[in-house]
Amino acid sequence: MFKKLHLQLTIFCTLVTGAILIAMTGVCLFILHADASRQSFLSFEKNVASAVSYLGNQPIISHQWLLELKKNYHFLVSISDGDTPLFFNSLNYSEKIQELFQKAKEQALLEYQISSLSQQKNRKVTETAAFPLKDGQGYYAAVSVIPKEQNALYVITLYSLQEEKATRMRQNLLFSSAALTAILCLAVFSWFFTRRILLPVEENRRRQTEFVAAASHELRSPLTVILSSLAAMQGAPQEKQRQFAVNIQEEGRRMNRLVSDMLALANADNGSWSFCPSEEEPDTFLLEMYERYLPRAREKKIRLDIHLPEVAVLPQRWDTDRMTQVLEILLDNALTYTPAGGCIRLILSQKQEKTEIRVADNGPGIPDDEKEIIFQRFYRMDSSHHDKNHFGLGLCIAKEILRLHKGRIHVEDTPEGGACFVILLPSSHKHH
Repeated sequence: MFKKLHLQLTIFCTLVTGAILIAMTGVCLFILHADASRQSFLSFEKNVASAVSYLGNQPIISHQWLLELKKNYHFLVSISDGDTPLFFNSLNYSEKIQELFQKAKEQALLEYQISSLSQQKNRKVTETAAFPLKDGQGYYAAVSVIPKEQNALYVITLYSLQEEKATRMRQNLLFSSAALTAILCLAVFSWFFTRRILLPVEENRRRQTEFVAAASHELRSPLTVILSSLAAMQGAPQEKQRQFAVNIQEEGRRMNRLVSDMLALANADNGSWSFCPSEEEPDTFLLEMYERYLPRAREKKIRLDIHLPEVAVLPQRWDTDRMTQVLEILLDNALTYTPAGGCIRLILSQKQEKTEIRVADNGPGIPDDEKEIIFQRFYRMDSSHHDKNHFGLGLCIAKEILRLHKGRIHVEDTPEGGACFVILLPSSHKHH
């Protein structure tokens, strides 16, 4: 499923970004070509004006000057004295070029009322009209009437846009190649980027699957005991029935604890965990926890010590019930894994505006490669340990509660070789 989604997201991102890139490239090319066309036409008008000025001031027009005009400006020029062509035969223009001259003449007459009639000889002012030749000919044209003493010169100038079209074509190919290269780069980037985005989702999906599988396994054990006890109760002696009822009650309580833990984690995942902060003195709170667990520690022949700072610790604003749950989880684990004759220590201190609580024991300790994963759901450090009161959810719940308090928890080694769970909470932090 994730492979297909990965491919779909890659294609979608590439298509969207590619479409935007192509659109922007098209806009840039349009603006570039429009500006180039405008500059080209302005340059054509300027060069035509220069040529017309020369023709107006020169009594003699040489064939050499016309050749230089063609070489320097790439102009094709037809000059008539009224209706009589000058140099027409010697210029040796092709039939196509002559047709273009005729089209330019007709367009000038139709749109600008400029003609080569003999009446133009009475004009005293030079008149010029420059325009793109119609019908997609790919030429600029200019028609000029230059008054002379005896008559008027009628000049038609053509400028081919082929070279500019070739330049634009090269620009289009260059921009297109750059755009295609960019799209390929975007496709590669999208492939790795979407993969990176999907990794947490895939990991969460995997963890959810494992969570459901582990929860199903944990629920199946007490459910099997309950069903088998109910089946065995039928026809059993009264004393046996009483024992089966006790087993059913214990397994039911076990299932209730597991479901409660799972609901707590579900609430933490969707952010609906209730939070009721109140002012609490950490030293008083820790002392109460010590007094609650001292009898249980004595029963298991484990020494329980408490170390409080000599100076007063700043009051802490937290959810007392939730923090009680955290300490219960840590102390229960310590009592479970600490052997008889061992020692558990509760340590409270204030460091750099942070309240620190330590729960240290001299049990088997936690290997370095498991110090992070012990906070994962349904994780048990000792797979051979079968304490029915522990499902591997406690440390995960403790971590979520501390995250709710803007705090954190980690585990360290103790000098005696056991484990020390360290809780860090920001002092005097107010939650809203």
